[in-house]
Amino acid sequence: MHTESMPDRKVAEHWIYKREGFRKVDFPTHCSYGPVIEDEPFKWQGVIMGPSYSPYEGGVFFLSIDLPQDYPTKPPTIKFLTKVYHPNIGEDGTIYIDILEEDEWNPVQTIESLLLSICSLLADPNPMDPLNPCCLLFRTDKQKAIEIARDWTRKYAMSD
Repeated sequence: MHTESMPDRKVAEHWIYKREGFRKVDFPTHCSYGPVIEDEPFKWQGVIMGPSYSPYEGGVFFLSIDLPQDYPTKPPTIKFLTKVYHPNIGEDGTIYIDILEEDEWNPVQTIESLLLSICSLLADPNPMDPLNPCCLLFRTDKQKAIEIARDWTRKYAMSD
């Protein structure tokens, strides 16, 4: 088993924080992100505000962002921690979006650009994805699917 040496880790930490803006303050209005623990450069968390005029409006959605050791050569693993009823988000929070797949990954993507893409996906789902059971409802009874998505947003992504 290979263990990462301290100098390699420090280089990776410096590079990730420089690239992704560890002390960033000028986030887009509807998302933010940062490391979960300052000295752990590969474990981040993101927050997305539900897009206006969508069933997710008013919701606050938390995501885990796990950066691989060879980021940005390989894509991060991003999952919703907040439950979301959406055709492109699995029950376990997995996000079905091509830009996160290894064969579609482009190293110029940043965490910010990925979160913005995920936010756009919330507003404009692709119900043709066969991996998620709610896709069928989005295709056959979109209004009912939107009602369920709104209910889940109120239940899981809004404070009382």
